[in-house]
Amino acid sequence: MDRWYLNRITVIGILLILIGVLIYKVDLVYSFTTSLFYPLLLGSSEGKAVLLLIFMGSMLILNMFITSSKISSRFASMDIWDSRRYLKYALIIILFTYAMGILMEIWLRLYFGVSFFTVFVSLNPDVSSTSIIHSHIFKSALASLISIIGTSLPSNIHTADSLSRYVAPLAYIIVLTLPLVYLTSLISMDKRMDHYKVIIAFAASLSLIGMMDGGLFSNPAIIGFAGLLGMYFIKKPFSMKNLLKPTLIVLILILAGLSCEIAGSNSNYHQITLINQTEPIDWSAYNISTTNNQNDTIIRLKSTHNDRETLINLFNTIKGKADGFFITWNFYSYF
Repeated sequence: MDRWYLNRITVIGILLILIGVLIYKVDLVYSFTTSLFYPLLLGSSEGKAVLLLIFMGSMLILNMFITSSKISSRFASMDIWDSRRYLKYALIIILFTYAMGILMEIWLRLYFGVSFFTVFVSLNPDVSSTSIIHSHIFKSALASLISIIGTSLPSNIHTADSLSRYVAPLAYIIVLTLPLVYLTSLISMDKRMDHYKVIIAFAASLSLIGMMDGGLFSNPAIIGFAGLLGMYFIKKPFSMKNLLKPTLIVLILILAGLSCEIAGSNSNYHQITLINQTEPIDWSAYNISTTNNQNDTIIRLKSTHNDRETLINLFNTIKGKADGFFITWNFYSYF
């Protein structure tokens, strides 16, 4: 019976990887899955959906080799192969990575002397943005490494490479924490029921995506962390009481992110700080006031659009005339 379960899990893993390949290669499948996964991943690029399926599928496949080999029993006899303990390690590494990401977002704003509650937009050579609420710090570090080794990704996969020149070297710690989370999550699937293995693989895959793209307050990060935390606190026999503590922790994280969005909101105007302006900018289409602060230009812009539309307009207006800019946000503009 055990072998049948393992084979079924392996087949699911193979199917997930095949679907991931189809998403990458077939436009029709891409359109469908992008819409399907959007609430989870909040991304227009198929890169996130492909990563989710590849991570999850590979974990389910590799799990078979761990549980069916002598590796597990060998480590079990040494009392160091404890699936719950390794799940705890995964959670600690994930939280550590998120914390480092937030600290680097804060450092970036301290360096330029702007508010923590701003979105930084790099315009050279491509448009990339990052903030405490949705961080691309680690994504840009990975993109930089990919560029260094001479590998290029398709143009429809956004890499945030233009942010890498502003990112602290500490961001490259993601090269260590990503595989560690993958391995500890994989080991934590050992000696668990079928559906628990699938949940861990799914939640760990979302967490890996959140570490690379989005940070602590992003959808993949919150959902993935909630899944892993729930699995850590679950006991036999199952009781809903086991989920009270992880639910409370996740609610605190959600409220912390929401509090940052609300606390940092400026509903009166957007304050824009231009970085390394090289050419005059035509502001005739905007309602602005301008002041100069040493080498930077600070602009106050009133807008009737939501933040997304305002940013898209600013991309087109400022690109090629400055290296980047910081801008405050208005959470209420979406309502």
